[in-house]
Amino acid sequence: MSLIATVTIGQSPRDDVVPELARFVSGARFIETGALDGLDDDAIARRAPGPDDFPLVTRLRDKRSVVIGELAITPLVQAAIRRVETEADLVIVLCSGEFAVECRKPLIFPGRILASTVAALYGGRPIAVLTPLEPQIPAQIERWRGRGIKASVAFASPYTPTDFAAIGRQARDAGAALVVMDCLGYTLAMKQAVASASGLPTILVRSIAARVAAELLE
Repeated sequence: MSLIATVTIGQSPRDDVVPELARFVSGARFIETGALDGLDDDAIARRAPGPDDFPLVTRLRDKRSVVIGELAITPLVQAAIRRVETEADLVIVLCSGEFAVECRKPLIFPGRILASTVAALYGGRPIAVLTPLEPQIPAQIERWRGRGIKASVAFASPYTPTDFAAIGRQARDAGAALVVMDCLGYTLAMKQAVASASGLPTILVRSIAARVAAELLE
């Protein structure tokens, strides 16, 4: 039986994410670890984003959400990978961010897979991107522009009450050809709400990562 290790940038377990990943990977077992496992609130606060750091939102074991910096958390993500890579067949980072980390096993960066898929299918066409933090919007626009994609980026939190149907309608009315849900916190139910309301193809980053994992392990 294949063994998949998931590395959250928050604290494990991520019972809001991993069970949905497992739906796409038949027969695989999962082990979990987190970059913030074992850290108290003061230690977590020290990983807040600085002025030149990209902010990321994640969830703690007690279900609180926290904002941390992409650069600030990278060494802890690397340490978490080291804890699980020996026994796993592959590792999935549960974040759309970009991290300069290494792994001795196949390492799935969902954000990279998402961006490459969108560029291959919808390059040159306007898309709507959902992002989980409002301060991310300017950097997200630039990130997608750097991939040759014109993106309209909207804030939609997966951790607080959000009207995803309304966001789907806004994407449709703005003339988007595709909706991209660019955070591992977004669920299949949230995707369904967006897709049903917009009538548009909708790509969810957690499910596309799981489908790639299934392809590798099949």
